[in-house]
Amino acid sequence: MTSAVSDWEIGRREGELPEGWAETTLEELVVHALGGEWGLEPGEAEGNPDLARVRVIRGTEFREWSRDRGVTAAERAIKRTSLEKRRLALGDLVIEISGGGVGQPVGRALLIDEEALRRAGGAPLVCSNFCRQVRVHREVDPAYVHLALTLRYLCGGLDEHQTQTTNLRNLNFSKFLSDVVLPLPPRAEQGRIVEKARELIGPVERARSGLARLPEILRRFRQSVLTAAYSGELTAEWREAQSKPEPLAERLQRAFLTRREAWEMACAEAEAFDRRAPRRPKSLEPIPWEAPEPLEAPDAPEGWELVALQDLTHRVQCGLSLKADATARDGVAMLRMGNIQGGRIDAADLKYIDPRLVDVPAFRVRRGDILFNRTNSPELVGKAAVFDLDLEAVFASYLVRVECDERLVDSRYLCGWINSPWGRRWARTVRTESVSQANINISRLQAMPVPAPPLAEQKEIVRRVAELFAFAERVEKRVAVASERSENLWRTILARALRGELVPTEAELAGEGGVFEPASELLDRIGAERLAAPGDGVPDGEDASERVLAAIRQACWGAGEMSREELIRKVAARLGSPRFGKSVRAWLERHVEVAVARRIVAREGETLRGATPQFGRYDYKFLMVTLETLAAPGVELEKEELVRALAAYLGYGQVTTAIRERMERVFQWAAQDGRLVVGERWITLA
Repeated sequence: MTSAVSDWEIGRREGELPEGWAETTLEELVVHALGGEWGLEPGEAEGNPDLARVRVIRGTEFREWSRDRGVTAAERAIKRTSLEKRRLALGDLVIEISGGGVGQPVGRALLIDEEALRRAGGAPLVCSNFCRQVRVHREVDPAYVHLALTLRYLCGGLDEHQTQTTNLRNLNFSKFLSDVVLPLPPRAEQGRIVEKARELIGPVERARSGLARLPEILRRFRQSVLTAAYSGELTAEWREAQSKPEPLAERLQRAFLTRREAWEMACAEAEAFDRRAPRRPKSLEPIPWEAPEPLEAPDAPEGWELVALQDLTHRVQCGLSLKADATARDGVAMLRMGNIQGGRIDAADLKYIDPRLVDVPAFRVRRGDILFNRTNSPELVGKAAVFDLDLEAVFASYLVRVECDERLVDSRYLCGWINSPWGRRWARTVRTESVSQANINISRLQAMPVPAPPLAEQKEIVRRVAELFAFAERVEKRVAVASERSENLWRTILARALRGELVPTEAELAGEGGVFEPASELLDRIGAERLAAPGDGVPDGEDASERVLAAIRQACWGAGEMSREELIRKVAARLGSPRFGKSVRAWLERHVEVAVARRIVAREGETLRGATPQFGRYDYKFLMVTLETLAAPGVELEKEELVRALAAYLGYGQVTTAIRERMERVFQWAAQDGRLVVGERWITLA
């Protein structure tokens, strides 16, 4: 993700758009936008005629949409009435409005094409409630809009429309619609741009897809290296070429004897100086290893020993439960579970404790110590890393320090075993889970079986694993560079497409003096349709849009005198079409004349003002003349319907109690004058 300036702003400054192009907000192009629905379990639709099975597109589907086209969409059930409004059709856009994270903004867009509908297998497609369904005007190519939105996203142009909680981002959808500005070419040119962009992007997307698979391949490579290392396969030839080493079992016996002697000497010294005797270490004698069901115990090649982890260590120690609220200047670093990343200690985000509150030497981490994460999420619990930093640090309570006996085991070898495929399966087997957290008991860690070769072979295994992992890292760096280049190329193609540089423009094809429809006229026509409600025609005398008249009345309330131009712009903005062309302007101006005739607006010389903001200011005679305009004589009409029609005719968006009461008095007055017959609910004009 890069700054929006580098690619997006080029060619967008005033006067730099290609001839015949125009700028527009997304809001001016959208004719339908609706939130999605997650629905119910698909089985709920069985035997329920009100429910329909659907496939729901989630944020998960966005990442591989170009390859999968939603084949992984979830099967759900929603109400048929909801499906009628939310069913995704050919050309619809789906906008992600919630999700993402710290490094992943929301706002990704995907296009529903024929392939997506085909892969749905006949099931209706809808989007989840974390997305929005968007449909653009029929005279705008949705594939072009999709290209434009994709570029905005890639360039970071949607970040300003987002809010973020702890681990979630949300798109301000209304601001997204109203503030996102797109360059719009003429209609025919949109299609040519899409076709050419797809031709150029196709190879880039295939390359990006291949590069995207490499991290998983490298992950499996590392896992296979560890599997080979701890099965003895990695050093099989090396082992055969060596003279027979001292068996580890003999080293273990000497280690237990040495530990016991050291402890007995410490006890004697404590007794001599009248001090408390040290606690008896657990590592004075071997313990049986435990392979939890259904795991099978790891194999130990000839010359190796299968031993419990505790036998290879001096001690296993829990960390500190202390608030880390000191500063780097006066505190001591406290390593936490987040500092173990990818099998290494990551000191990028350190917290500090007050050294006066704890016995720092007792918890100081030393080079070669293994830090094991005993409490974390179910996916991460059990990860480990060797401390190898020049840093004074202690460790938090969710970590366990494993202090290795260097006469028996290389800490890097033991840590690699904990992080190996077998070790990860072991962690998933022995963990206990609560609501959102998992824990591994220290006793289970101490009894973990370890296939231990002689120390010299351990060091050779560590060397070979490091060499192969370094190779994988070099490949990863090259993949990262290639991925960045492919994304830059993708973004460049999109940027050139939206600057009109990929195909001849309509103006160029028409030639000097040639005729073509510029995008401004297309927007003008879309705006006119937006302003006119279904059934509204050109306002000629009595045939005017009630919605526009209501907007004129609302624009005048409390505004005082204003020019005709000011009123027209206010009305257009209220109707959601702040940009308009000549035909829309003429259409609105004719509505202003109708509003003057209906005493919604009054002329004051060269200016206009609201004539009658309150319905009560219309006199009985004017209201009765208006009624006679709306209703034919001798026809029985319902009172409520007639009042509603009259209020709309005069630009009132709703019928209030005051309007009903005023009209009831008008009816009684007109009845006394013999101009109509009033019933309880019906009226007939004479």
